[in-house]
Amino acid sequence: MSSIRPSGPQDIDVLVELWLQESLTAHPFIDAEYWRTNAEEMKTKYLPMADTVVIEEDGHVAGFVSMVDDYLAALFIDSKHHKKGLGKQLLDHVKQDRTAIRLQVYRENERAVRFYEKQGFRIEEEMIDEATSTEEYRMVWMRNHK
Repeated sequence: MSSIRPSGPQDIDVLVELWLQESLTAHPFIDAEYWRTNAEEMKTKYLPMADTVVIEEDGHVAGFVSMVDDYLAALFIDSKHHKKGLGKQLLDHVKQDRTAIRLQVYRENERAVRFYEKQGFRIEEEMIDEATSTEEYRMVWMRNHK
C-alpha cells in the first residue's frame, strides 16, 4: 500500500541518496562524477527550495517528486519499485492543482521520455544542457480545458 505525504527534514538524506543512485542508473551517458559532485547542492539548495512530496511503500520512501512552481525539478522512483505505477501516482498528485507543468529530460533517457509522453507531456523544445553538453527535451503538460 502506497501513501503520498509532504517531505520533511528527516527525509533529506534518503532523498539525496535515492536521487544519486537513480541518476547514476538512468544516465549512464553522463559522467558519474557529475552526479556525485552535485549531491551536496541537491541536499543544501535544490531540495530545500522545492515543494517535495514522497511516496512510501510499507513505511519506506519509494520515490519523490519536487516541484518549483510549475517546473518539475525531479521525479525519482527507487528502482526496486519501478513498474508499480508510483511515478504516475506522484505526477497525478502534482497535476491536481496546476494547469501546466514543464520539465527537462535528457533525450538519451528514453525510458523517462516515453513515461512522460504516456502521462500527457509533449516535447516543446530540443536543447543542450550546458552543464553536461547533453541533448535534452523541454516537455510540457497542459490541463485540457473543456
